[in-house]
Amino acid sequence: MPMKVSLNLKPCEIKAEIQTLGELMAFIENECLSPGEVLIRIVIDGDELREEEEQAHQQKSIEGLQIVEFYSARTIDLAEEGLTDATQLLPSLAEDLPVVSAELRAGNIRDGLEMFAKCIEIVSWYVSLVTAVDIIFRRADPSFRLDPAAAKTAEDLSPEADLTAITAEEGPELRTFASVENLRQKLMDIEQAQENNDTLLLADLIEYEVLPIISIWEQEVPVLLAKVKREGGSA
Repeated sequence: MPMKVSLNLKPCEIKAEIQTLGELMAFIENECLSPGEVLIRIVIDGDELREEEEQAHQQKSIEGLQIVEFYSARTIDLAEEGLTDATQLLPSLAEDLPVVSAELRAGNIRDGLEMFAKCIEIVSWYVSLVTAVDIIFRRADPSFRLDPAAAKTAEDLSPEADLTAITAEEGPELRTFASVENLRQKLMDIEQAQENNDTLLLADLIEYEVLPIISIWEQEVPVLLAKVKREGGSA
């Protein structure tokens, strides 16, 4: 029985010369996806291919495969979803970091480090999100990084606000982007403190170096979300 290939549940005709899964993925990405879309999920004979497995499967032959399902999404929708999640995660992160510092100063090292590890996962995720959003949207809008002068109140910053002001080419650059670059040095200092088992220094770095950066992100994520929502509405 010939292999069945689909994209978002719609059948795809593939080239006869395709021999490997990597070649099939490249064909779908280059020939079948609409502009602005990326693959987000691959299911092979009912088993979802995990992201970390994709590279290892590049050279796998498609011979013997029966059903390969590809699913895609617009990058703009993924960005909006991520930033929407961030509006909930960042405030929680800002609340958790002082608790981490307090645990470390109280000598509850294990609990503090376990909690901090979870916080760092969110930090890493948001850095990756902001970096990707910046790359994607600044190509189309060079003013994407700018902080709209009109967006000063909580109401102005909400995604439901008048988005005309959000794209105004006025005001300084959003501090989020510089803070992401600045964070790299802070994380190096944190790693050094951990290697030295200096928990008091680690607590200070978390509270006085990392927490202010998270506060900046928390304040500015509604602006980024509003910008992305506007791009989505005009796409």
